[in-house]
Amino acid sequence: MTAARGLGRTAARLSRSLNVATAKARAAELARTLRAEYEAGKAEVEADQPPDTGTSTTNDPRTTDTSTTNDPSTSNSTATSEADAEAVAEAMRGVDWAKVRAATTEKGAEAAHAMKSMAAEVDWNKVQPVAAKVSSALIAAVASGQLGIGGRFAAPVARAIMNDRNLAQRVSATLERDHDPLPDFRPVIRGAIDTTASD
Repeated sequence: MTAARGLGRTAARLSRSLNVATAKARAAELARTLRAEYEAGKAEVEADQPPDTGTSTTNDPRTTDTSTTNDPSTSNSTATSEADAEAVAEAMRGVDWAKVRAATTEKGAEAAHAMKSMAAEVDWNKVQPVAAKVSSALIAAVASGQLGIGGRFAAPVARAIMNDRNLAQRVSATLERDHDPLPDFRPVIRGAIDTTASD
């Protein structure tokens, strides 16, 4: 009987260690996927920008100052950023945040490992507080499985997590404009992020 209990405890410990190893492996894979989607999205945005011809007319006295609002490249970039911000905001509106909170607050849960791995990909020192709120919420949603890194939202979500070209800030503004609540998961990943930012 004692031997059976000892064997049962050993099996339970082995099972827990295997579960932790599996969770860490899945978290690492999720972080790699996030990085790949971010790089793909960033490359796509950069490809949409017209090449710099190297000729500037700003110092030419024969030209008049026309605002950058007439510059097609600026308009295209702004339109792309707004479309991406709207896409991420739309993805966030479909998330069940109660389920995200439940999944991410379980100690030792797979979601916790995934959040830590993804948070390590972000340069938090360059992310302003409101953008960090968006990034942390997206990380929590992806880590809990409520928001997939795949499909049409993949690249914009990855770029928003990284706050590429201030996309997370734009997402926040879009949600605020539409009076959509934005949950704050920064306390959940506080240990995984290198920031002292707060609202």
